[in-house]
This record gives sequence, C-alpha cells and structure tokens, in this order.
Amino acid sequence: MKLAFSTNAFTSGKYNLVQAINKIADVGYRGVEILADHPLLWPFSITEKEIKEIKNTLEKRNIAISDINAFTCSRYWMEKDWSKKVPKGGGPPGQKFGPCFCDYEKEFRQKRIEYTKKVIDLAVKLGVKDISTCSGYQPLRGTRELAWKNMVESLREAVVYAGKNGVRLNIEYEPALLVGSAKEALAICKEINSPNFGLNFDIGHSFVCDENVPAEIKKLKKYIHTVHIEDIGFDDRGRPVHYHLILGQGKMPLKKIFQAFNEIGYNGWYTVELYTYFKNPIFAAKESIGYFKNF
Repeated sequence: MKLAFSTNAFTSGKYNLVQAINKIADVGYRGVEILADHPLLWPFSITEKEIKEIKNTLEKRNIAISDINAFTCSRYWMEKDWSKKVPKGGGPPGQKFGPCFCDYEKEFRQKRIEYTKKVIDLAVKLGVKDISTCSGYQPLRGTRELAWKNMVESLREAVVYAGKNGVRLNIEYEPALLVGSAKEALAICKEINSPNFGLNFDIGHSFVCDENVPAEIKKLKKYIHTVHIEDIGFDDRGRPVHYHLILGQGKMPLKKIFQAFNEIGYNGWYTVELYTYFKNPIFAAKESIGYFKNF
C-alpha cells in the first residue's frame, strides 16, 4: 500500500511547503500531496528556484508526490483587483473554493480554468501525473442545468490541456457540491469521456453521502485514479458527520473499504487527508500511519 499525507493539514501558517514535506517524510510516508493554494503554494507566483528546492527535497528525502491538490483556489480572493469582487463571507455567494468551473459568471469560470492550467504546468515541471479538483457549489444565480452545462464546458477545456501535457484531472465529489455523490461523479465522467479525466475518490465523502462505500468503489473502478482516506464518526442521532478524523477513530468499515480497492486492482496512492488537524498535523500524520502498522 502506497501511503501519502496531504500538506493541506499544514496550513496554520507555521510551515512552508518544504518544511511540510520534510515533516511528512520524517513520519515515514512514501508520498506527499501538494496543496496548490494559500499559504503553501500559489502556481502563479512560484519561482523556478522554489520548484528546484521542492524537487531537491523530494529526492533527498526519497518521497514522491502522490498528486497536486487543486481543489481550492481561494488565493484569488486575496488579490487586490479581485478582493473588491468578494461579497461579505468570502468568495461568490455560496462559494468557498474560489472561482469554480460551474460559476454563473464567465469571468469566474475562466479564472478557474487559468488556475487549473497553471497547476498542470506545475505538475509537468514536478513530474506529477495526477491533479485533483472539484465542481464547487451550485451558484445561487441560474439553474442547476445551467451550472452543469457551464461546468462541463469549462472542464473540457481544462481536460484537453491536461491531455496535451500527459496529466490526468480528477474530480472529487463531496456532499452539497454540484458533483456531490457517486451517481453524479459517474455522470460527469461519462460525459467528459476522456482517459485524462477521472476521480479522486474520497472514502469519507462517500460515507457521509450514506453510500455503500465498497459497492461504489466497484461501480466507479474504471474512473478511480487517486484516493483520499480518513475516518468519519456519527452524531448523537447516528448520522455521519462530515469531519475528517484520524484513521481508526471513526466508525467507517475501513477493512471492507480497503478490501474493495484490492478487489478492483487499485494500486495507486492512498492519501491521508486531515486538514481538520491543522493545529497539530504531525500528531495526525503519526497516528494515521500508526493505524496502518497495526492494520
């Protein structure tokens, strides 16, 4: 099993990207997921010197990049020209992931495409094959049908660019997003219909959707390129809570889930995603890798 840890747990401001990579390597992970957003890395401003430092660190520590996390691009809203467009609460109404593929405004959709292309360029320089992304919430303006149409058109442009550069763009579904379930993930994969487009399958998101996670893994096996793992617990009423927990501390049937991945022949990265532990990411990394040692 190839285990990676996501740097989106290191967003407290105490660490830069190279420091985060070193901490993850210290714990014993073979891979690291790079967050392409504030405060660790912004693809529009990263320098060739910084890229070289990242590559040298990876080589020195004998650790690989599992994928680049392009799920959010909230750094846009911190820029002077764009900050004037941000309503109270941050970002477009109902939006927290930065400009998205499904936004009502063409200007916002174009920003997301430009960002994704920049991440693809970065992936090429770092020798990374996979990038994860998301649909974003359905905009408050316009219909769901229009949002879906805008998303498909925008994604296709990004996927074509990814294909030309030998990179795969993988959408991750999450409850409440436009692509928020296994059914919707399957629909967008079939509609885009490209070998350079697939899924970053987050097991916790599937569980929170009240899905049979092992069954959905088998249904989506053709499209699963990368995987996020974490644990999920229940509230007082016995309902799953969308809060990423350290592996083994929740109620997910993890053994059955990993068995399902074995059955479909998945041999890619399993990336532990615990952004919820940004106050103590090293503890979360150690506890999670400890779970697998016992597992």
